[in-house]
Amino acid sequence: MNTAPTTSYRSPFVSTFLSHSSADSDLAAAVTKRLGRRGVLTWLDKNELLEMGSLDGVLKQAVQQQATLTLFLSEASLKSEWCRDELRWAIEAQAGTDHLLPVYLGDPLKLIKSHPLLRERFLHADGNRVNQLGYACQQEAGEPNPDAIAQKIAATAYHRSIPDPWSEVVIVLDQRGSGPRRGLPKLPANIASLQAPTLTFRPDTRSRQMRELLTGDDWDDMANTLKQSLSNALGTVRGEPRKVRVLGNAQTGLVWAVGRHFDRTTAADLYGYDRDGLAVTNQGQARHTPLLGGNPERAQPANDKAKAPEVKLPTVALGIGSQRRYGSQVQDAGPDLPLFWIESGSIEDSKQAMELVADIVASVEQLRREYGTRELVLFWTTANHVALLAAANLTSHVIPKIKYMEWDHANDRYVHLPMLGD
Repeated sequence: MNTAPTTSYRSPFVSTFLSHSSADSDLAAAVTKRLGRRGVLTWLDKNELLEMGSLDGVLKQAVQQQATLTLFLSEASLKSEWCRDELRWAIEAQAGTDHLLPVYLGDPLKLIKSHPLLRERFLHADGNRVNQLGYACQQEAGEPNPDAIAQKIAATAYHRSIPDPWSEVVIVLDQRGSGPRRGLPKLPANIASLQAPTLTFRPDTRSRQMRELLTGDDWDDMANTLKQSLSNALGTVRGEPRKVRVLGNAQTGLVWAVGRHFDRTTAADLYGYDRDGLAVTNQGQARHTPLLGGNPERAQPANDKAKAPEVKLPTVALGIGSQRRYGSQVQDAGPDLPLFWIESGSIEDSKQAMELVADIVASVEQLRREYGTRELVLFWTTANHVALLAAANLTSHVIPKIKYMEWDHANDRYVHLPMLGD
C-alpha cells in the first residue's frame, strides 16, 4: 500500500539529499563538490552537524526539507536500513516520484527488482524494464563520472524547484567568509520571505576563507560550470522583465561572471546586495542599447602612456575605485600599458550605481572611438554589488575584449581571470 504524503513542503533552495551507503561515500563526496558548482545544495551526512535530536529524527527532517532525493543504488545500499528509511521519508514527504532520482551503480533492473519500495514504483508493468529515469553508470566505462552524475542530478533539481516560466530567482555566491560550507545559507529575512527559487554556488566543501581566490584551471572550471548551470537552470531570459537577486560573499570575478551572463541584452533586472543588505539595481534600464548620458571624461589618464592622444591605443588598462589606495598596485600589474582611472567613492543607492556604470560605458566608448581601443584590461577595485551592474553593460558592443584582473592577496599580485566568451 502506498503511503500518502505527510507534507507538501517545497524548499525554495535548489537542493538534494544524497542517500548512499558508506561503500559509496567517496563518490557521493565527489558529486557534492560538482553539485555545489552547479548551484545545488546537498545534504551529505558526513558534512552536516547532527547536533539536535535523535539521528533518525534529524535525518528524516533533512530528507523532507530538500527539494529532491538522490538515491545511489548499489548492492551495498540495498542492505542499508538507513537508505531504506531515507527513501521512505522522501516518499512520505511529496507525492509522486519526480523528486526521486536514482543513480544506478549496477544493473538498473536487477537493483530495482531487489528493492521493495522501488519495485512497486519504478518497475514497468511488463516487469522487464525500469520505468524511472535516472543516471545509469556504465560498468564497462570504468569508474563513475561525478560531474556527469551531478549534471543529471542538477537537471532534476532545477526542474523540481524552478517554475517555468519563473519571475524571480535568488543567486547566493557562498565562497568567502568563515566556518564550514554546509547547510542552508543564511538569507536576510526580506529575501527569505520571498520564497523565490534559490541557487547556491559553492566552489567546494572545505571551510570558507576570508580571501579565498579561485585562479587557473580551478577558476576556469568554476566560471564555466556556473555559466552553463545558469543557462540550464533558468533558460534564455527574454520577454517580460524578471528579477535576479545576487548576494553572498565571493571574489569579484564570480560576481562579474554572473553580471556578464545576465547582460543588458537579456530581460533580467539585476539586484546586487552588499554585506549590509544594501541593494542596487538596473531595473527599468533600456535594453539592447548602451546606457545613455554618461560622462566620457570620467576616465582620466593615470600614467604618461595615457597622455598621448595622437597615438593609437589598441589595449588600455582601466582602474575603477580609489586610485590613492590601489593605483600603485594596478600600475605595477601593467607597467607597459596606458592607464586610465575612474575615481569612485562609496555607492549608496541605485542612482549612484547606474551613474557610475553609465560613466564607465561612455568613457570606454570614447577610448574606442578616439584611440581605436579594442581591448580593456580592467581592474575593478570598488564595490562588488556594483560590479554586477557594470558587467551587464560592458558588452562586446561597447568593447570587443575585456581582460578581467583580480587581486591575489596570497601572492600579492593581480591575476587574469578569463571569462567565457573572451
